[in-house]
Amino acid sequence: MATVDREEREEFLLDEKTLREIDTMKGAGQWSIVWRRIKKDKMGMLGLYIVLFLILMAFTSWILLSFDQFLTDRDILFGDPNNSISLNNLYVELWVPGMPKENPIVLFNHPRYQFADQAKLPPSFEHPFGTDRNGQDMLSRVFFGATVSLALGFLGQMTTVIIGTFLGAIAGFYGGLIDEVLQRIIEILYSMPGFILMIFIIVLFEDVNIPGGRYAVVVIFFSLIGWGGTALIVRSNFFSLKQQDFVEAEKALGASDMRIIFKHILPNSLAPLIIIVTLGIAGTIFLFAALAFFGFGDPNAVSWGDDLNKWQNDLIEYPWMPMFPALFIFFTVLGFNLLGDSLRDALDPRLKD
Repeated sequence: MATVDREEREEFLLDEKTLREIDTMKGAGQWSIVWRRIKKDKMGMLGLYIVLFLILMAFTSWILLSFDQFLTDRDILFGDPNNSISLNNLYVELWVPGMPKENPIVLFNHPRYQFADQAKLPPSFEHPFGTDRNGQDMLSRVFFGATVSLALGFLGQMTTVIIGTFLGAIAGFYGGLIDEVLQRIIEILYSMPGFILMIFIIVLFEDVNIPGGRYAVVVIFFSLIGWGGTALIVRSNFFSLKQQDFVEAEKALGASDMRIIFKHILPNSLAPLIIIVTLGIAGTIFLFAALAFFGFGDPNAVSWGDDLNKWQNDLIEYPWMPMFPALFIFFTVLGFNLLGDSLRDALDPRLKD
């Protein structure tokens, strides 16, 4: 009898908790509800913090390096005339109007310059991540490598999503021959060994000497072959949404097909697209890092994958050289995956059942 009473009380408390949650959600928009669900997910919030930190690091490093180069090109940043290293701009320095030009604030070792007398130093207070065989500061390389690594992930994934969304929307809305052709193209793309093809393309363009040129080729090729999954998801959403009453009402009012597709149906398909982008960025970053690890990166770029490739054979003797780029690749993939999983659950809570 006591057990039955306890179960009834627990059921009543559960119902009361559910009612309080429903009352809290009253009047809230969809994205505020999603945000509340994400905040309850500790692992999702951890992923969000990791992603925000990495984005801030990449943006800050890009600003600092661009500002340093801007000042140097215009002879505004002179450096200390008694210090050849400072004068030759081997540091990333900060100067603001009012400061003496010969005494700027030193922020980082420049990621591209080498200090031969500081090669192979273990982590210390002066070099928290140690130095590599060339005398380059690993902290500087990791910090400024975030820009290229994250930019590749964002650009690669966003281009595939844009192409896949457009083609999937057209195929899902019109159906018929257009849909049949799209599905056959996707089947061909899925049958291709994407990683091997990208290596082949890189070898064809191995003479490109523009900084970041190889990665630009890879991003373009990746966009051309990687949109299939996004197109299928968007297509299936359009098939279900185009039968809804609000679409029929728009057609009755004389709305054009493009207006119906991009103003009414596509906004209702954003939830899966956000999940695709978040999870896809992690996969794209890992793909480009893997290409660089196997020696098919861009030696002119400062990125985690290229550094990991250069020092992979030094793992035993000088473990800090490949370890820190590898750790940042790991935390980047981990952060985006945790955030993507949390977004998926928040946008479709039925997946938790």
